[in-house]
Amino acid sequence: MGSDPKVRAGAVDVVRHWQDLGYLIIYVTGRPDMQKQRVVAWLAQHNFPHGIVSFCDGLVHDPLRHKANFLKSLITDLHMRIHAAYGSTKDISVYSSISIPPTHIYIVGRPTKKLQSQCQ
Repeated sequence: MGSDPKVRAGAVDVVRHWQDLGYLIIYVTGRPDMQKQRVVAWLAQHNFPHGIVSFCDGLVHDPLRHKANFLKSLITDLHMRIHAAYGSTKDISVYSSISIPPTHIYIVGRPTKKLQSQCQ
């Protein structure tokens, strides 16, 4: 949104680790598709591995629902298994709704005490 977000220390290494193990990398964002070029360029500029990038179709009122529906479609329609999911505390409900166990949900930053049992 006009700024260049900082890359968290170790973030690229974590994604590369999964890629090196042979996993398909999928970046899911609630950002509108009009930001696609900017986001994909940012990922490349910061050396994130190539992967599928999912955006919302235009502006949406509930980006978390979009994320959940996209991931559900991967599981249901394409029979994919999601091995690990990373995000912010807002994403815990998304990942829980598609039955990712708390041991496979990794949150950047410190979750509140209430959410500690739902993620790593």
